[in-house]
Amino acid sequence: MIWAIVGGTVGILLAAYVYYQFIVPFNEVRESLKRLAAYDFRPVLLRSRLGVFREASAQVRRISELLQQLDRQIADEGFSLRAILSSMVEGVLIVDRSLRIRLCNDPLQRMFDLRQSPVNRSVMEVFRSHQLQNAIEHTLASGQSRQVSITFAGNTHFDIHVGGLTPRGHGRPPGAVIVFHDVTKVRNLESVRREFVANVSHEFRTPLAIINGYIETLLDGALDDRPMAEKSLKVMYKNGQRLTLLIEDLMTISKMEHRSAMLEFRPMDLRESFKKILHRLQSALAERNAEVTFDCPAEAAYLEGDARHLDQVFANLLENALRYGTADKVQVSVIVQREQDDVVISFTDNGPGIPLEDQPHIFERFYRVHKDRSRVAGGTGLGLSIVKHVVQAHGGAVSVESIPGHGATFRVRLPISQATVETTPSP
Repeated sequence: MIWAIVGGTVGILLAAYVYYQFIVPFNEVRESLKRLAAYDFRPVLLRSRLGVFREASAQVRRISELLQQLDRQIADEGFSLRAILSSMVEGVLIVDRSLRIRLCNDPLQRMFDLRQSPVNRSVMEVFRSHQLQNAIEHTLASGQSRQVSITFAGNTHFDIHVGGLTPRGHGRPPGAVIVFHDVTKVRNLESVRREFVANVSHEFRTPLAIINGYIETLLDGALDDRPMAEKSLKVMYKNGQRLTLLIEDLMTISKMEHRSAMLEFRPMDLRESFKKILHRLQSALAERNAEVTFDCPAEAAYLEGDARHLDQVFANLLENALRYGTADKVQVSVIVQREQDDVVISFTDNGPGIPLEDQPHIFERFYRVHKDRSRVAGGTGLGLSIVKHVVQAHGGAVSVESIPGHGATFRVRLPISQATVETTPSP
């Protein structure tokens, strides 16, 4: 009986020893490994310090600590990568070997107005460009970087660099990184520059050709023919004046674009200014049988500005109405109004009006609505461009409203005082 009791007690103690020394530590290690496998990298707390699982427990704790460090490092690097990519001016795209998008930074999404994230979509689906897809495919196949220029819908221009994500620079890349540089403004400026050079060359070529032609005529013996000589000299003088006027207009625009002209801002009376302009244009008004009405109340008559350049603005607008008016009696109405801290001057004529497609370009250099009539009338194509730049140099704005066949209205808005005008270059 006693031996039976002793044997039972020993069995219980042995079972307890096995349970606490083997089963409990084993279960703790197993649960910890399951938690780590489930990406739960919280600290592992193992109570067992003895038994055959002591070393295993220590290793599991070490693995847990290393995984925590690695997780923090990945999180930090991911945050840094996202911060860097989001702060870049360029758009960045990363694709895998199947041309599926794996990463796209915020600037690229804004460039293409992507309302949803393009991640996990194909390059062709998002950008619809065979040229871009071919460049990426070439890089993925050869491992060589490529540089392409692509114009997308909306007339946006990009210089695009495609590089392979090749470890240590060898082998077929498992993916590619594509960097988008938006060069739309640069291309547009280049286009404007080329167009400007072409226009200037054309405007200079015509009077110079005429002058050279008459010089050759005189050298061929026309000097002895007094009527022909006088006619030649008059034509040469007229075209020489045209060249001089063209150069002066170009210099005026150049100075006003950078607000570098020595503008003398002083209080000026618009009534006195228009009185002098109308007197100077008296012969042109009589020749066109034109009638100009001027309405300027006393509260809107004064502003701070450069009288010489503003006189040029007002004269250009009046001459523009006289030059292109087709009515038997040209009528121009000039109305000056006060609107808070601004003065608004409206020039309304009864001319043919301006076609709707021409109105957005009317203030561009050398732009002419009726090109042949403009040159015959003596215009340089710079008058309205000068108006825009002088007004902007004063901190104001100019606009046009016109219904084809029913005349046009040009509105000049100028600040009364220059004290609050920012001295930034006009666009």
